[in-house]
This record gives sequence, C-alpha cells and structure tokens, in this order.
Amino acid sequence: MADGKVKTTTVPDGRRGEAGGPDEARGAPLGGRVFRPRNIASFLLALAVLYLVYRQFLGLDWREAWASVRGASPGLFAIAFVVFYCSFPLRGLRWKALLENVSYGSDVGLPVPSTLGLTRIMYLAWFANCVTVARLGDAYRAYLLKRASDVSFTVTLGTVLAERLLDLVVLALMLGAGVLVVFGSQLPPEAAQALTAGLILSAVGVVGLLFLRRFGGAFKKVLPKRLRAHYSRLERGLTGSLRGRLPRLVTLSVAGWVLEGAALYVTAAAVGTPVSVAGALVVALAASLLSTVPITPAGLGFTEAGMVVLLGWLGLDLSTATAVTLLFRLINYWSIVALGFILYVSLRNGERSTIERKRLRG
Repeated sequence: MADGKVKTTTVPDGRRGEAGGPDEARGAPLGGRVFRPRNIASFLLALAVLYLVYRQFLGLDWREAWASVRGASPGLFAIAFVVFYCSFPLRGLRWKALLENVSYGSDVGLPVPSTLGLTRIMYLAWFANCVTVARLGDAYRAYLLKRASDVSFTVTLGTVLAERLLDLVVLALMLGAGVLVVFGSQLPPEAAQALTAGLILSAVGVVGLLFLRRFGGAFKKVLPKRLRAHYSRLERGLTGSLRGRLPRLVTLSVAGWVLEGAALYVTAAAVGTPVSVAGALVVALAASLLSTVPITPAGLGFTEAGMVVLLGWLGLDLSTATAVTLLFRLINYWSIVALGFILYVSLRNGERSTIERKRLRG
C-alpha cells in the first residue's frame, strides 16, 4: 500500500475486492486530518454555538451549573459510564452479524477479527467521528477492517452504511414511541417537526434500500464502466448484509439504544434530578441524532444545545439541565476522544514497531 498501488483479493462470491481506501489507506495519518483548517474551523464553530446558546439566548449562570456538576454522585456517574460502554460489545456483535451475512467471518468465509477486535475497530471509528467532520470514521472503520483481514474495503463500507440505516430506522421508531409516551397530546411543535423529519429520513432510507434491491442491476448499467465493480461491491455490502439475521440485528440495535437511554437516566440521577425512563430515552436518542450533524465533529455544540432544550421540556431548570448535559457528554463524547486517542496512538506505535522489525529482518 505504501507505493500507492491497489492490490486485489478474491472474495467469497468470486468477485475481486480492492485493497484501496480513503486517504488514510494511502498513508495519511488521521492526526493530519484533525489539524486541517476545515476541522479546526468546525471546532471553533461548535464553541461559538455553545456560547450563543448558553450565554446569549439562555442566560446560563455557569456557577450554578458547575455547582450541580460538582455535587453529582461519583458512584452513579461511574455506573452511567459503565452502562454506556456496555453498548459497544453489542454493536460489535451486530457488525459481526452484518459481516457474516456477506460471508465475512471465520465460520462462513473470509476470516475477520473476533467480536472484541471488531469492537475495538468500531471504537476507533467513533473516535475518528469525534475529532473530524463529515463522518470520516465510517470510512476509517472499513479501512481498519480491510487492513486487519484483507477483505474488500467497499463491501465493508456497505455493511457500515447498512448499520447506519438500521440504526436510523430503529432510532426513529423508538424516538416516536418515547415522545408519545412522554408528551402525549402536549407535544411541542419543535419536537413534532424533529420527529417527522426523523421518520421521513427513515422512510427514505428504507425506500432507497428496496430500490437498490429491485433496480440495482439496471442502475449499474448506466454507470461508467470503471465504477461498476465498486458499485457492485458497495451494493453487496449494503443490501446483502441485511438479508439475514434480521431479528437479531434489530434486537441488538434496540438494546444498544436502550443502554444509551439508561446511561442518561443514571446520569440525571447522579445530579439529583432524575427524569422518567421514557424521557431519558427520548433525550439520549435525540442527542444521537443530533450528533450526526456533519458541520462539527459528532455534532459538537448542536448536540449539547438540543439536550438542554429537551431536558427543559422534561421540567429541569437550566442549570440542572446543563449539568446533566455536560456529564453525559463527558461520557459519550469526551471520554471517547481521550480513550480513543490513547488507543489510536498505541495502534500507530505498534505499526511503527512492526515496520521497524520487518526492516531489521530484511
């Protein structure tokens, strides 16, 4: 890969899989993207959004919010941290099932890492999404698996897109049910609009998937010849990964989102202002949806603002809502940035050591 050439490998269906990937696959380190002007500008934008929302529009007294943070129960906060991180193995199991549906797995075809190894790759991808814009982590995840198992980058990227679609559909349905339970007929107009948007996006995703299954072959024929093989692999990963184990995939998706809601529920309890189970689930799901805003890393700034508004609708005062938001984002954003950075540096150092050993042997 160092010379920029693309190598190929045979995949289970007889087609050839490419080894190439994003810029990272051509040797550009992820750290180089973090310090690009565009990425730095996105962090500055996030800070500006936070300032405008909290100081200019809401008039937050930071001393009160900080007092609530300092008064939080360390034990309950630790439990919330553990509960949130329990969702990663479940997501690793789900990705493994998606890969097995396209014959990637030690028991069904080309070998891939264990569930623990897939979870580590997924965590690194979440770290990449937290420090870059435009969801670079999704492509980075496909590249990491390609490097670990020599499978097709494009097929793997298709499984990641399938996972995103599955998450979106399950999230929208759970969010809709939660909103109806929490607000009933008193649903705020803004919440109704957001819910409608989520349902429309889910419907568009499902219709698009059905379209690919029905007319994918015809669509491929109108593409330039150089793109047809890439499209075939992407379609195989996207549609093929959802052809089996659907009850298991849905169950794991629901369980992952429930754990995020449970983590927020315990976080609110740590501050001393518990919210309802349904309310915590709604806020956690909405926060996950806001984290996909592509103009800042993991929706930084927009996610915090949205959480404070939603918690306010649940009856929390501004300072308490801010404290819950800050603590929860410490778990589901800043801890990923910190721990992901350590894991990323460890990975890079391990690569350098391996390359050095090979050079000495050569």
